[in-house]
Amino acid sequence: MRINGFLGVSLIDFPGKICSIVYTSPCNFRCPFCHNPSLVKMNFETLSEDDILADIYDRREFIDAVAVTGGEPVMQPDLPAFLLKIKEMGLLTKLDTNGYETDKIRPLVEKGFVDYIAMDIKTSPGMYVKAAGTEIDPERIKKSVNYIMNCGVDYEFRTTAVPGLVTEEDLKKIAHLIEGAPLYVIQQYENEMTLEPSYKKISPYPEKQLDEFADMMRQHVKTVKIANTRVMA
Repeated sequence: MRINGFLGVSLIDFPGKICSIVYTSPCNFRCPFCHNPSLVKMNFETLSEDDILADIYDRREFIDAVAVTGGEPVMQPDLPAFLLKIKEMGLLTKLDTNGYETDKIRPLVEKGFVDYIAMDIKTSPGMYVKAAGTEIDPERIKKSVNYIMNCGVDYEFRTTAVPGLVTEEDLKKIAHLIEGAPLYVIQQYENEMTLEPSYKKISPYPEKQLDEFADMMRQHVKTVKIANTRVMA
């Protein structure tokens, strides 16, 4: 599998678990606000899968899980085999995905290769092409939301609150899509590193605004958290 980065220990990426994180490339979206621009296109600076698996094996006594993120991990043909190797170590697995390829997510779930899914919802359906930075069909996002909510695997949805792409009205439409979900994470927009340079000039929402967004979303989902600010709310 194409591995472009590795973080040995994270306390925040898998709710209630200690996990390692594996980073992959490329991605099928071109989100202008992407904070991992080096993983959008195919990155040829790779790490050895055998070395990463050996590192994870050595950590298996003090980590609970491995999260695979991107880029978009489901673009990796070897993802199922990699996840199976993690499962065989007795560890849980988490998939970070933009949800555009439901048909690649489904077999991972059906074969028991994934224990937790975190799906990014970029914005409301009507704004999706602008947020994704490429021509996409928003109906495919809705398809994955529906599948993930009914597949039996633990999950969360999350949205990066990018001013101009995500407004209160957009969040209301997202709320309609994910009504009753167990966890929704509003991520603060970070403008230090973006795929589209002009997005570095966009100032993040004040934390007070994120709090108001969270309060509104709590009317529709069970738990709402705010991430990437100075504290996790």
